[in-house]
Amino acid sequence: MTITISEALQLPDMVHTRLVAGKQGMSNQIRWVTIVELLEDTSRLQEGEFLITTGFGLASDSKRIEQFIPSLAERKLSGVAIHTGFYLREIPPVFLAEADRYGLPLIEIPSGINFSTVTKAILQPIINRQFETLAYSQAIHEQMLDVAFSKGGLPAIASELANLTKGSVRLVDSFGYEVVSVSSSQCDPLATEPHATHMLPVGSTRESFGMLTLSKPRTEWQELDHVALKHAATLCTFEYVKERAVAATEWRLMGDFAEELLSGQDMDQAELDTRSRKLGYPLNGSHLIAAFSILQEKKEVDRASLYVQLRSLIKRLADQYGCVYLLRERSQYLLMIIPEREKSDALLKRIAIEWQRLYPATQIQLGVADAKEQVSQFREAAEEAVFTLMAYPLLAQSPEPLHYSRMNGYQFLFPYYRDPDALNKLWQPLLARLIAYDTKHGQQLAETLEKYLQHNLNGIKAAQTLFIHRHTLKYRLQQIAEKTSLDLEDATHRWQLQLALMAYKLASLLYPASL
Repeated sequence: MTITISEALQLPDMVHTRLVAGKQGMSNQIRWVTIVELLEDTSRLQEGEFLITTGFGLASDSKRIEQFIPSLAERKLSGVAIHTGFYLREIPPVFLAEADRYGLPLIEIPSGINFSTVTKAILQPIINRQFETLAYSQAIHEQMLDVAFSKGGLPAIASELANLTKGSVRLVDSFGYEVVSVSSSQCDPLATEPHATHMLPVGSTRESFGMLTLSKPRTEWQELDHVALKHAATLCTFEYVKERAVAATEWRLMGDFAEELLSGQDMDQAELDTRSRKLGYPLNGSHLIAAFSILQEKKEVDRASLYVQLRSLIKRLADQYGCVYLLRERSQYLLMIIPEREKSDALLKRIAIEWQRLYPATQIQLGVADAKEQVSQFREAAEEAVFTLMAYPLLAQSPEPLHYSRMNGYQFLFPYYRDPDALNKLWQPLLARLIAYDTKHGQQLAETLEKYLQHNLNGIKAAQTLFIHRHTLKYRLQQIAEKTSLDLEDATHRWQLQLALMAYKLASLLYPASL
C-alpha cells in the first residue's frame, strides 16, 4: 500500500527531480502525498506523508526557515519536495544541513514540472498497490476461512500462514508455551541471512490468548505479509474462542461426573463405564485425588478468574504430559482426579511450579491423597486431599506438593480435623497448663518441647536451634515435666506429647477461635 522514496525517484515522471539531502531516509515509506503552499500549522501533517510545497512565506522569515525541517521531521514525514523558482529560487543551505541531520529526504522539483505531474506519479503506484492489497487480502481471507472450516484448528492456520508467506510461524499461548511451530517448505532452516520477525497478539483488548509470530529473511519480507499475519491472528482468536466454548461444555460435564465420583454417590456400573468412556477417563487401575488452593496477596484480583487460569494451565500441561484427568471446583479449592502414574506425579509438581512462576503474587498449595483403586474410595481420598491441603502451612512451602502419606504423623489426626472439640481433647489434657503458662508469662516452653523432641532429646542441638544456653534448656525441661506430669525419658510419654503438640498446632491453624 506504500512505496519508498527510492522507488518514487525512479518513476518516469520523477526523473527530472533531484534528491539534494537526507539520503539516509531513502527507504522511508510514502503513505500519501500532501500539497501545501502556505505551511503555517505542521501539526496537521501525518506520519508517512510526502509533502510538496513552494515554500511560500519562508524566504522572509528566518525563524521559520530554521524550524522548517525539524518541524517536519518531528511529524515523521516520509520526505519533502520543494518546488523552486517561485518563492524560493534555491533551497536554503540550512534546509540541506537539517535534512541530512534528521535523515529526512529533501527533493528539489524544478519550475518546469507541475505539481499534478509529481502527485500523479507517486499516488498512482500507491493506489494500485492498495487495490492489489485489497484483492490479496480477500484471497487470503477466503483461503484462511477454508482452513478454519476444515477443522484443522490452530496448527492448520499456522501452516497455511507459513505456506502463503514462505516463512516460519510460531504460536505461543498466554502462558508462554509453544502451541505450534511450523516453517514453509521453501524456508531454508540453514540460511544465515538476517531475518525479520513480526508479532501480533491473538485475542481482544480484554483478553489475551497468546502471540502469533511470523519470521522470514528481511530481504524477502513484503508488506502483504502483514496482511496475511493479521488475518491469521484474527482466525486464531476465533479458534481460541471456539475452543473455550467447547472447553466450557466439557468442564460442566467433567465437573458433574467428578462431583458424583467424589461425593460417593451410588452409580450403576454400566452408566459409570459409559460416562467415563465419553469423557475419555479410564476408571481402571489406581487413582490420585489432588486438591489445589490459591492464596492471593491482592484481594482485588478476582478469585474466579484465577481458578479459570489454573484450569487452563492444567489443561495445557496435561496435554504436554499426555495425562487425562477430571476436575471439580468447590468453594475454596479445586479437586483433580488423575490416574496414578509416574508422569502424573511429575505433572502435579510441574503445575505447582509453573503457576508460581507465572503468578508470583499468589501462593499455590497442593495436597495429594493416597492412591485408591476403587471408585467407592474416592470420597475418602477427596477428604484426605482436603485435609492435606488444610495442614499445608504446617508442613510444606509453596509450590511443593504435599502428600498425605508424607505428613510426618499429622495424618493420624485426619479423623478429628473436622471436629474442633475432638481435636482440642487430644492436646488439652497434656498441654493446657503449659500453653497457659507460656501465654501468661511470655515463655517458650511449648516451642522448647517441640524442638527437644525434634532433635531426639539431643540437648546441645535443641539449645543451638533455640539460641539458648544448655542450662536454660535444662530449666525449661524441668518446667515442662512439672506442668505436663510426664517423663520425657519415657518413650510412651514422648509419643503422647508429640501427638498433643501436633493436635495443638493443627487446632491453632484451623480453629483459632476455639482455643
